[in-house]
Amino acid sequence: MKLRTMAILGGLCVAALALIGAGAAAQWTTTTTSSQQIASGYLSVGLSGPGSCTATDAYGSCTSLALPAVGLVGSSFASTPQLITITNNGTVTATEITLTVGDTPGTAPAGPALASEVYMCLYSQSWVVYNGPLSGAEGSIGLYPTTLAPLGTDNYTAVFYAGADQVTGCGSYSGWQYGTGTPLVAGSTSTAPELLTAAENGSDTPFITVEYSG
Repeated sequence: MKLRTMAILGGLCVAALALIGAGAAAQWTTTTTSSQQIASGYLSVGLSGPGSCTATDAYGSCTSLALPAVGLVGSSFASTPQLITITNNGTVTATEITLTVGDTPGTAPAGPALASEVYMCLYSQSWVVYNGPLSGAEGSIGLYPTTLAPLGTDNYTAVFYAGADQVTGCGSYSGWQYGTGTPLVAGSTSTAPELLTAAENGSDTPFITVEYSG
């Protein structure tokens, strides 16, 4: 009985070996893999100029700058030109999208009256961007895709005024001049009307916003 059993087991062993031999004839496979890391930069555009910074982004760039107050003014005046410098403090190129002009009038009725009578001369580098009533510039306009590389800069200056013969630099140009190649006219004076009685003891806070993408 023992020898008979061994013979059967031996037969089973041979069959098993035969199966292993058949498996060894299967095709071999291998794989290859490529990878590439993607790292994102960050967009951070800041303002610098006279006045105080009232807001910063997550990277410490000043995003809101309050300029020194103007006044108390008479019926004819011109604010001192204040150069505002924009710097790309981020690691990606920033592209200008829109320019927005607006204001926040003080208490009625003098505040809104003053806001409706103030004029603005806005220029960038040595080119006139807008000249005329502040109310005529309010709203947003699309900008040409001007870019700022990291650490690149741009700038603008706004002069607010009323009355004739105020030195603004925008000459007799009227309305939006953006994209027309209108040069700044150094020493040129205004032809705007003086403030009316309704604007006495009023206040207005104009603001300029430039939006970027990156």
